[in-house]
Order: sequence, then C-alpha cells, then structure tokens
Amino acid sequence: MPAQAEVEMAVVQAAPAVPEDSRQEYFFYLLFQAVRRRDLAFGEVLEEIDLSLPKWRAILTIQRIPCCSMGELSAYTTVDRTTLTRTVDQLVAEGLVQRVATPNDRRQVHLVLTDLGAEAYQAAVARLRRFNDQALRGVADDDVLRLCEVVQTVVRNLHEDPDWAESVIRFARASDA
Repeated sequence: MPAQAEVEMAVVQAAPAVPEDSRQEYFFYLLFQAVRRRDLAFGEVLEEIDLSLPKWRAILTIQRIPCCSMGELSAYTTVDRTTLTRTVDQLVAEGLVQRVATPNDRRQVHLVLTDLGAEAYQAAVARLRRFNDQALRGVADDDVLRLCEVVQTVVRNLHEDPDWAESVIRFARASDA
C-alpha cells in the first residue's frame, strides 16, 4: 500500500496544469461546473419530495428573508421576476407559500411560508445536508472556509453596492443583521 505522501504526490501530479493566462477563466469554469452539477443532482433529490430546484430556491429564500417581497426574492435568487411569478404562483397553488398584502399599500405583496411550506423546507434541508456532505467528501473544513472567503471576495467585487453585497453574503437583509 502506498504511503500517504506518495498518494498526495500522485494527486498533485494528476492535477491538470492551468496556464497562468487562463487561471481566472478556469476558476469560473470549475465554479460553474461544480454549481451546475450540484444543481442537477440535487434537483433529482428534490423530486423525491415533489419540489423542483426553482421552487426550492424560492422556499429557501422566503425562509431566510421573512416577509420577502418579490423584488427581494428576485434579487437574492438572481432570477427575473416574470419567471419567479410563475414559480410563486405554483407554490401558492400547492399551499406552500402565501401572499400577504401590506397594510399601507395593498399593491405591495410579501411572501411567507405556510406551515406546509415550512415542512417542505425542513424536508429539503435534511436532504440538502446529506447531499452536501456527499458532495464535499474529502474536502477539509478549513478548505471549505477558505473557498467561502474567496467566493465572498468575488461577490463583493461583482456588486456595485457594498451593502447589498454584504446582504447577499450574509443571506439576510442588512436590517436583520
């Protein structure tokens, strides 16, 4: 059986060389591949509880952002409002989400999870945790934290509004911090 150092060296040697002039593109390529493959596989897991990935993202965001407006839902999920309206319509029809008009302006609608929606959230989170454990198998906690720091920096760099970037990174309203 090979020594641990030999195994580690073999892994390092097997890693593809990335030319210096394309490291940034390669980073985003790998990030996209990881996220997209995770989404596809997790989407199949969600089907077990009659959820789709778009529905899950909406439920997750509504859970994290209490009394979420459609604008907030669109901003946190990075999905256009037209697409989200269809998804929210389905969630309302399924009894998972409720639209609540604000007292001051009945045109302004906020979204809240129903009890059934909260149950769906809990069922999905349980599956998500198992799925994420499997996806991150072999990745040290320190490496996960370092990757989070790197991606947080990228998010900050991509947002013009630093306050909004921090809200996205915290996955919470600035007023809820």
